[in-house]
Amino acid sequence: MNSRFLYGLLLLICFGGCKHKETFDPYGPGLAERLNTYNNVQSNVKTGTPGLFIDFSAGINNAFKTSTVSSLMSECFNTILTDKFEVFKLGSNEVTSLPITNTTQLGQEINNQSNYKDIWAPIQKTVDKITDADNDALLITDFEEWINKTEVTNTAYLKIPFSKWLTKGHSIHFFIVDYKEGNVDKHIYFTIFNCTNNLLAKLAPKLAAYSTRFDLTTNAYSLSTNYPDPTSGGIYNDKNILDLRKDQYIKSELYEYYPSGLGWKDISDIRKDDANFSDIFRNLFIDLSNQDSYSFKSFEVLTYNVTSDFEHFAKADYALHNPPKTIKGKNGETKISDGESDAILLECYNEDGTLKEACKYKPPTLQPLSNYFRLNQPLFDNTNKSDNKHVELGITFDPHFSPAESDTLLRINIVLTAATPNIDNPKLQKFKWINEKGTENIALYESVKNTLLELKPENKIVYTYYIKTL
Repeated sequence: MNSRFLYGLLLLICFGGCKHKETFDPYGPGLAERLNTYNNVQSNVKTGTPGLFIDFSAGINNAFKTSTVSSLMSECFNTILTDKFEVFKLGSNEVTSLPITNTTQLGQEINNQSNYKDIWAPIQKTVDKITDADNDALLITDFEEWINKTEVTNTAYLKIPFSKWLTKGHSIHFFIVDYKEGNVDKHIYFTIFNCTNNLLAKLAPKLAAYSTRFDLTTNAYSLSTNYPDPTSGGIYNDKNILDLRKDQYIKSELYEYYPSGLGWKDISDIRKDDANFSDIFRNLFIDLSNQDSYSFKSFEVLTYNVTSDFEHFAKADYALHNPPKTIKGKNGETKISDGESDAILLECYNEDGTLKEACKYKPPTLQPLSNYFRLNQPLFDNTNKSDNKHVELGITFDPHFSPAESDTLLRINIVLTAATPNIDNPKLQKFKWINEKGTENIALYESVKNTLLELKPENKIVYTYYIKTL
């Protein structure tokens, strides 16, 4: 008799009297890793090598000779070449790797006048190369692009790679230094393409004092918490009235998980009896002071019952990463081992060891719940008015709060709903210049402006709370 049939028969026989050991608990060991995956948290660890890209076009040689630019370049080189870096030279329409291992070699290349042969530094090709990868990079250039021996002066030629980089969740930081080339006012840009914050953290303090900084990003805000009891997070829990299971509380960079020993009826009753229990979450702060790219106007709170969805995800994730052992059958066919006893794997895999479609997780479109939670708007407005570096995002109960007992796992998102591109920012003028022919070059300006207009960060989740109840 087929052993899998016997196993199924045994399950039926033992259903009423045998004790079965659960093979998997979606809220058990490994929950933090599962929530990271479920919450789409991306690792910030990059395995590639950061890059240093230097413009060797003829005109930029004059900038490199100025005391301020020369000093900043030395600071950059001494800082970044202590780590492993790839160095590239831009010139003659090519991006060429330089076998540089120390600052002395690089200084010799910078001072070698034969390197400045022509004006054909391929800026677009370079930015494409940087944004196709996922590593930090420093680009030193004047952003003058020539195509078919014609200077690009109007086209937003870098909008596509800029947008691609920002869409990945990365940012671009321009440190702009003014200089003169003859009688022409020009700029040189120390541009950091940032994805790990490592390079930015090292170079920003050295560059900021002698330059104008502009941050091209959809994530200019930063979050912080100030919890009186870090083991309890920001949830209202006076005298532990919510029976928070502190040993299971999880604090991540973009979300928190709160397991309570109560059901929603109990929590609702406590709220009615406790006049101080008006906010469910406090002491999360957002810094909205950086308005280089956008002014962030409004936020809202959206609540979802994700019980079934998360448990389905957890089961699918478990099945995907723990496939059953397979063997060859009597006719050479692949089949699940007769000794396999994991109920989830037997449910999720076909006889031939392939994963069933029903156990492949596909994120659904969830509908927000009504009458649960909302942003504490007066708190937001008042703290934003007094100090936009320390704006509090509190979450309060809806006046008609009416939870269901089936809401075992709630996901509460704080969502950015309105952002205005700051295209009138005076700093944007630093992305324009008058060339030697007296023509205004606005190509870089148009690239930055159109990137801002295209990527308005609206309907974007800023932070998430999970509440797990009985």
